[in-house]
Amino acid sequence: MADYANKFHDLITRLQMVLSEIDYAQKACLQAGRMECMLLNYLYKTNGPANMNELAKVLNVSHSRVTRIMDNLVNKQLVIRRPSEEDRRCWYAQITDKGKKLAANSLQTVLDQQEKILEKLPEKDVDTVYKALKQYVDKYEEVLKETLEGI
Repeated sequence: MADYANKFHDLITRLQMVLSEIDYAQKACLQAGRMECMLLNYLYKTNGPANMNELAKVLNVSHSRVTRIMDNLVNKQLVIRRPSEEDRRCWYAQITDKGKKLAANSLQTVLDQQEKILEKLPEKDVDTVYKALKQYVDKYEEVLKETLEGI
């Protein structure tokens, strides 16, 4: 198993590099930073207002970091911020039409890349590759969660 552990480590390192390149293509499309891109994509997928605490939790960053990211997105007119009607201390973020367009373009860029990758695989192997990768990622998340709970 130790030999496979090394092989998987090397493969995961390569996968992380590939995914960071996909991230770069996505960011280039948005002309935004990584965290800005993640926040904008989250708001696009949820298609509703999100409070700042929720965004901090989703991005796994501090409230002040979300505020700085939000400031950049507001300045670019990709997101609007508004106070809660119930609690003046709480603010909500809502993606703008301009932000939706950029997020949609970004998502399409990534989906186009995935299509090109899938076209290079033998069609008979696509389902097998998906199932194996999903199983590996599911177990990776499970072990990561167990590891973090132990800290």
